[in-house]
Amino acid sequence: MKSVVVDSGFLIGLFDETDPLHKRCREFLKDYRGRFITTEAVLTEALALLSVNQQLRCLDWLAEASHAQLFRVDREPLDFRAIGRLARKYADQPMDFADASVVQLAMRTGVREILTADRRDFAVCRLAGKARFIDVLASG
Repeated sequence: MKSVVVDSGFLIGLFDETDPLHKRCREFLKDYRGRFITTEAVLTEALALLSVNQQLRCLDWLAEASHAQLFRVDREPLDFRAIGRLARKYADQPMDFADASVVQLAMRTGVREILTADRRDFAVCRLAGKARFIDVLASG
């Protein structure tokens, strides 16, 4: 089964009805047949930016998807030096901690497909062998 990396912008768009990407996120979710992976940093960022009611809906969705083994939070230790290097390399974007954790996750797992609202930021990132992220929300 294929996997896609989830960034906070997708979760925010999915659960915040006022977000410009809300409809696109909902449509993507209806048609997607695969697994979602992300980092704790992404979940922390997304949940912090959602209202309490939106957080509760998001947590319910995460619980259901996790129970169905369709959503996984990466538990590998973060390489803080590598995250610091990424943040410095892409400082003009800027790349925050959650974004750097997503890049590190993609490099470690080889999953290039990403769900994000930060299209320009992730478009400039290079993974192993100069590969780029594939923004599946934009191409869907």
